[in-house]
Amino acid sequence: MGHRVPSLVELVGSYGEGWRAFIGSAERGESWAAPGVSVGIGGEPSHDLNWIVAYGPDGVSDGIAAAVAVLRRRALPGVLYAASPVAAEAAQVASDLGFIHSGAVPVMCAHAGDVVRAEGGHETRRVADVEGVLAAGDVLGDAFELPVDWCQRLLGVGFPGRTDASVFLSLHDGRPVAVAGSAVIGDIAGIYAVGTRHSHRRRGGGASVASAAIDHGLQAGARWFGLLSSPDAEAFYAALGFVAVDHAATWVLPAE
Repeated sequence: MGHRVPSLVELVGSYGEGWRAFIGSAERGESWAAPGVSVGIGGEPSHDLNWIVAYGPDGVSDGIAAAVAVLRRRALPGVLYAASPVAAEAAQVASDLGFIHSGAVPVMCAHAGDVVRAEGGHETRRVADVEGVLAAGDVLGDAFELPVDWCQRLLGVGFPGRTDASVFLSLHDGRPVAVAGSAVIGDIAGIYAVGTRHSHRRRGGGASVASAAIDHGLQAGARWFGLLSSPDAEAFYAALGFVAVDHAATWVLPAE
């Protein structure tokens, strides 16, 4: 890929910090960073919206325990992602704290010079107002089978004013059909919440909107891009120039 290659700690750490920026306007959210751990709680009752990202090299056990204490106090579920160098330590504390192991997900990375932009007829636009937030939340709810109001609150009415995170929509005949978000931490941009309406899948909308998020990251100075993919979406991201560089062990904390 060339150029300075970020370490796995840098890549996953920046990705966790980017998630914190991405949910920075969530109406019920809260987030913090601890040594070796980033915690971004969207505040909605879905583990997919409340993240603990462990990357190390130190402090992982204490950081996970502190996050779980907050989730338990708020009666929220959560998900723990742990990069492979700290997976064994994370597994032990996760077991002690009541998490359920749910496999592993690809950690994918692309250098700015290797990204592949999607070609297609979808118009894309950046979310710039509350109307856009509502539209993005509507698409996310459909794409991930979550209540629309949860997704709209996850972004929050303050999102359009953020300078550290962005959301893009892909349109078909003027109707939003796909969404993708990004946040830039240093020279690494994380890609988040890429989803397409069920009725519009496999028509290029997801690739177009992910490309728009990547282009924005490039303009903001990003030289590297990172994301956590579901195993089923790995080929989709590979077509955009991403390669798997690790697999993050994953555990789910059920709500009590």
